[in-house]
Amino acid sequence: MQATLKVPRIHCDGCVHTVTTTVRKLPGVKAAQASEVTKEVTVEFDPVQVSEQKIRAALSLVGYPPA
Repeated sequence: MQATLKVPRIHCDGCVHTVTTTVRKLPGVKAAQASEVTKEVTVEFDPVQVSEQKIRAALSLVGYPPA
């Protein structure tokens, strides 16, 4: 499954690194790519192992709540 989340607080390479590292650590996440230009993170994941809600929660915990 794939989801694209709008993350308004992404504004630099450090933000991109934090967001992608956080999401990639979650069990079931196959790939994650963030962009400071579009302020989005695209995540490919196994919905049996992780939900979009858990991905959103993980991002919120590190200071990047999805819109």
